[in-house]
Amino acid sequence: MKHVLVVVFAVLSSTSAHAQVRTDVRAAITKDGDAVRVVTLWGKKSTARLEIGDAKPIVLADGLAAGAVTTGHGKTVVALAVDSVNDPFELRVVDGKQPSKPTKLGRPNDRYDMPFAVALAVTPEGFAAFFQEVQNDDPSAAHTYLELLDDKGVAIGTPKEIAVPWALGDAAWNGTGFHLALYYSDGRGVRLSMVTATKDGAPQGHPDWASRSGAVSEVHLVASDGKVRAFYRGGGGDHLYEADVTKIGSWGSEPPAPKDRGALGWSQTIAITAKGDVSKVKGAAR
Repeated sequence: MKHVLVVVFAVLSSTSAHAQVRTDVRAAITKDGDAVRVVTLWGKKSTARLEIGDAKPIVLADGLAAGAVTTGHGKTVVALAVDSVNDPFELRVVDGKQPSKPTKLGRPNDRYDMPFAVALAVTPEGFAAFFQEVQNDDPSAAHTYLELLDDKGVAIGTPKEIAVPWALGDAAWNGTGFHLALYYSDGRGVRLSMVTATKDGAPQGHPDWASRSGAVSEVHLVASDGKVRAFYRGGGGDHLYEADVTKIGSWGSEPPAPKDRGALGWSQTIAITAKGDVSKVKGAAR
């Protein structure tokens, strides 16, 4: 799977013939019912911004960035990976219409790589933030870091590198450790792949094939009622699908067809609740 990051990055970054920028949007609903969006733009002018309800967007970073947001323990946490030599990882907690000042974290090594993906999982004690970077001198190599947070969204210790070299989509606490959603390109399209990891982030086996090959993107994992479900865009990106990924399958074996949850507009932002309810956020990202 060494080449997969190069191909996945190209596929996920592809846009229409008229587009010059790729826009990624992740959203969560606060305890007060506000929609919080982390919007990252990749292109000639790369930026990251935060949108809380109808308040004015807040610029989080100028330059390459990847972000995630989740709600748990009565808190909404935002995690960002930015293009920085010394402090590439940032954490914020949303309070009302404003985020806290960023807690900035460094790598546990002397690397300097490019932000690629961020995933947040709610754990029994707090949160877990996964930051993934693509190696600057080898775009087929990834470095992934795990940072634990308490139930107030405060970082515990410092990030540590974990052995997750695959393109990261999302993460969820499964009761004993984590389910990790991954992207895999088979040369025809992108598949959703799944692997479990220990509570320390160590993978437990090889990823499986959890979806059929196609235009898979924007994966959301939900762990509830003893199951782990994946919600993702597919069918050209304009449909929402749901798959039970509780049991890790086999590499090379076609999985069952997913449940079609209906059409989605390209600009439609969605947030998935802790119980797996799909919330369509009103209005396009600004």
